[in-house]
Amino acid sequence: MRRHYAGLLRRAASLPSLSLVASLHAAALRRGAVLVPSLIHAYSACGDPASARSVFDGLPAQEQTLSARTALASAMSAHGMCRGVLGLFRGREGEMDDKAVTVVLTVCARAGMVSQGREVFARVRRPALQHYTCMVEMLGRAGEVEEAEGLLARMEARPDRIICTVLLAACRAHGRVDVAERVARLMSEHGIV
Repeated sequence: MRRHYAGLLRRAASLPSLSLVASLHAAALRRGAVLVPSLIHAYSACGDPASARSVFDGLPAQEQTLSARTALASAMSAHGMCRGVLGLFRGREGEMDDKAVTVVLTVCARAGMVSQGREVFARVRRPALQHYTCMVEMLGRAGEVEEAEGLLARMEARPDRIICTVLLAACRAHGRVDVAERVARLMSEHGIV
């Protein structure tokens, strides 16, 4: 039954139909099939971040799971409420999975919260490529192009076209032709086109 409601919520969110999401929410509550992350996403996609937050805040503390926090963080980010995202994970940083870290780093990049992004990234034991990409974007937006280049050079994962393109965009925005030339050489070495 949960899968059924999750699928219906995805469809309602894609329309987007706030009245349909609210109706599905009520029906799911009556049947005990509430999927918090799906509801948060659906309300957010329909332009109602207040209802998304209300779904989360209405949960008992033990049910405010990592997936619910991550869904709310993504919804808040989508609606420009980046500053409040870090508070969702305060005291729970050790519980964050790859998806949560990616959402938080993306938020830091969007909001220009460079020092906070650095702190989050420093706590990640084994950063994945998407974490490096978020950091390169954040640093590039902030004009820290050489730091972004250094991060790219030191990462354990093999660079891909996306991370290189993100760094090249930062080079263009900040007029760093020297760094762009080194990134182009790196792309050539790795066969990235």
